[in-house]
Amino acid sequence: MKKNKFVTLFFLPAAFWGVNWVHANEAQNSAPAAASSVTSAAASNEDPLSKALVNKISQGSGDIVIRTSDLPASPTSENKAPETKPKVSKVASSKPVEKAEHEVHWSYIDGPGGPENWGSLDKANMACTNGKTQSPININLDRALKVELPPLEFLYRPSPLTIVDNGHTVMVKYGEGSNLLVDGRQYRLVQFHFHKPSEEAINGERTDMVAHLVHQHYDGSLAVVAVLMSAKPAGGLKKSWFGDEVSRGNGLIATLWNNIPLVKERIDTPGVMVDVNQLLPVDKGYFTYMGSLTTPPCSENVLWFVMKNPIYVSESQVKNFDRLYPMNARPLQPKGDRVIKGTVAN
Repeated sequence: MKKNKFVTLFFLPAAFWGVNWVHANEAQNSAPAAASSVTSAAASNEDPLSKALVNKISQGSGDIVIRTSDLPASPTSENKAPETKPKVSKVASSKPVEKAEHEVHWSYIDGPGGPENWGSLDKANMACTNGKTQSPININLDRALKVELPPLEFLYRPSPLTIVDNGHTVMVKYGEGSNLLVDGRQYRLVQFHFHKPSEEAINGERTDMVAHLVHQHYDGSLAVVAVLMSAKPAGGLKKSWFGDEVSRGNGLIATLWNNIPLVKERIDTPGVMVDVNQLLPVDKGYFTYMGSLTTPPCSENVLWFVMKNPIYVSESQVKNFDRLYPMNARPLQPKGDRVIKGTVAN
């Protein structure tokens, strides 16, 4: 058996090895390429040990042993790998991030989310605090101008019921094809919802509830019809063979309350038809003024029509809504120098 010859390899300059110690992971290159590199380096060095090393690699046999004692105590500046300090993550070195507080949602209850703080909850709500024509307002009958106003034409048709309890009120999304026509301008009925008590006040008095019918013009502008709702019977209500009209209340309200979803924010389509005409008073006299939405973001330039005559709802219908929302009315806002007009009749 042929004995392997051992060759002691002394530390050689980097120019001889042709290898960058920093990139030692590139040693996976093929043997022929390594031999060629070493041969090329040895060609410029006439040292006998270098020639012997090249011959040994070329023959492909024998072991090459590098003794640690043969290596220099410390590498020269040429061979010394650049020192790299480990990067310190800014996140790791910074203080633990405290959990963000839960977002405060707007509500009608005094506190962080109450009406007095709506404007500070979101930049989009700035009008709630800084607006000059906010709603609702008190309508002083002695200060309202009594003038000839164009009639409100309610071009409403029945719609499949789509109802949701959105956490602030009960809202009905109304189908296409129902419009409000006033002074030649047409607004599409989008949705209606309820407040308790009424947000609007007349001579400082609020009724038991109010329905807000929200309309939109094709240019994006809004018009809201406020229908006051009262549990005080009107003179025309009477008993009949089919039961007490006073106790039965409003037919549309009865249908809506029967179909309020069991889960908040879930939109239900129970497969029944509703007719919003049942919410309108017989006498169509109204007040009008420029105001805003009564909920965040409190956007202004909203045209308001407040019906002078309330519709009747039963006490039980008011109490049923009270079980959901005992109070969901915004406080009255300053009227300022706004003009309020009212129809001469009614």
